Amino acid sequence: MSSNELDRPLFRVQQIDHVELFVPDRRAAAEWYRRVLGLTICAEYEDWADDRKGPLMISSDGGSTKIALFEGRPQEDRETAGFHLVAFRVSGRAFEAFLDRLDDLTLTDHKDQTVTRGLVKDHGKAFSLYFNDPYGNRLELTTYEVEGLRLMTGGMPGEGPTVEIEAIEAGDDEPVSVENAENVLWLCHGCNAQLAAEAGLVCSLCFRSTCPDCASAAPGKEPVCKSCTGEMTD
Repeated sequence: MSSNELDRPLFRVQQIDHVELFVPDRRAAAEWYRRVLGLTICAEYEDWADDRKGPLMISSDGGSTKIALFEGRPQEDRETAGFHLVAFRVSGRAFEAFLDRLDDLTLTDHKDQTVTRGLVKDHGKAFSLYFNDPYGNRLELTTYEVEGLRLMTGGMPGEGPTVEIEAIEAGDDEPVSVENAENVLWLCHGCNAQLAAEAGLVCSLCFRSTCPDCASAAPGKEPVCKSCTGEMTD
């Protein structure tokens, strides 16, 4: 028998189907995951939740991969209890859009720190942001589109003049809420337009989200908003 035949697995799983999380209230938890991460209840399996001991299945991809919410004691601060965390993968643009929402989401991590752009971890081949759900379950948002994100932001999202960026984002003209957050992830700081994440841009100078209409038409590889070029009019 050749070495190649020995290395070939006799059985191979197709994919990860679901991860189980324990929460005090399955419906309340499902609403949090919908608002923050866009996961929705899988109608096909919703009857499983009729049993108090059954799971409420939620998913972001139509049920291909799922989170199974069970009623029970959450992980909280028990370091070795159950799994360590669940990581969700997004595009570079969606990752930046999520960072734009942090002020409204008021997330905390396992150290009880408020989650900000400054806590983004650069793993070289990926950027990650770590936070908890309201019950202490550890979560991660990660993107592998690092080069495009570095190009848009001039560095990793947690780098740069944090004080100036936070001051700009806290300005009177910055939107403070997101309607229909399940579908809308991007808010233009110029006209307050609500856009799907793939339609938004990030200004390479002020790092604020902008829509194509509020981006400068000036030639260049990196997007610049009209506020920074002086083209924006009231």
